[in-house]
Amino acid sequence: FIIAQIDISAGMGLNFFSSPDLRDYINSNFISSEEMGSFNTSADFFGEVGYNLNSLDEKKYYQIAIEYNYNIFSFNSNFISGNYDLQLNQHMPSIIGYYVIEGLGYKIKFGIGIGVRMAQADEKLYGTVEKYSSTGLGFLLKGQGDTKLGGDLYAVIAGELKYDLPGEIRTLNGAKFNLNTLGIALKLGISYHL
Repeated sequence: FIIAQIDISAGMGLNFFSSPDLRDYINSNFISSEEMGSFNTSADFFGEVGYNLNSLDEKKYYQIAIEYNYNIFSFNSNFISGNYDLQLNQHMPSIIGYYVIEGLGYKIKFGIGIGVRMAQADEKLYGTVEKYSSTGLGFLLKGQGDTKLGGDLYAVIAGELKYDLPGEIRTLNGAKFNLNTLGIALKLGISYHL
């Protein structure tokens, strides 16, 4: 039983999030038959590289990882004055510390992380597009299971609880609101263990 020193993972997932300021801004200014809900979904694409630190024993040890997550959310509305479109993209790199339990053909990881959150918003109304950006911090708790597919290739399933504070943006109508979100993400992918 040999423990790999490096994990390289990639995949995609679905993020369920609540952003009260964003919801209130859209529902107050761009009323339509379908308002933005209290909870919404966005798409996640991720890559991660993990490096094993000194072992506790053969099957339990610590790992440090760098994760890059790209999150995409869009909202479209037809309201009384015209069409409204919001595209929100977030770059979310994090450093994660894991506690790892590994056995023959599997690996279970529990981690806590922190990182920079860079949000970019494109807001379109009456054919005019405005671009905004903000930068802040984010925190996450993550659990991940890797199951061996064959050789050094593993299937990955992960869950994250995230609290992101990417900061405040100014909008088309001059309003300001923050993009703070509380979210739960489910991710699927593959991992290669070196």
